[in-house]
Amino acid sequence: MNKKESALAWGRQAERIVTEWLIAKGYTVRETNWRPATSKSEIDIIAQIDETIAFVEVKARTDRNIDPADAIDKEKIKNVVRGANAYLRMQEFDFYYRFDVATVCGSPEDYVLDYIVDAFLPPLTRR
Repeated sequence: MNKKESALAWGRQAERIVTEWLIAKGYTVRETNWRPATSKSEIDIIAQIDETIAFVEVKARTDRNIDPADAIDKEKIKNVVRGANAYLRMQEFDFYYRFDVATVCGSPEDYVLDYIVDAFLPPLTRR
């Protein structure tokens, strides 16, 4: 397995770790790796607790000296928000919503998970 394949595998494992953590905290996981039909956006995890939907971006790194959240730039935020808008428009009911970030550092056997609620606000759009 090359470095890129290894990083992708660790990222998928981190998403499973976060999914299990959310379930243990009482969330219902509605979707994983969700993509709207009309966009290239992907939302790692869509979870619900009470009347709130959390759109969760997961970032993983093996190096504990690097903050995975630093990889979430303006373009990534725009894509997540675009996907969230598409998802919310498909729902029968109105929900509160937020954008969370989960970071996982280490290895599958020895990791640290940090979860940031309301990690960012959707950018304002001009019409």
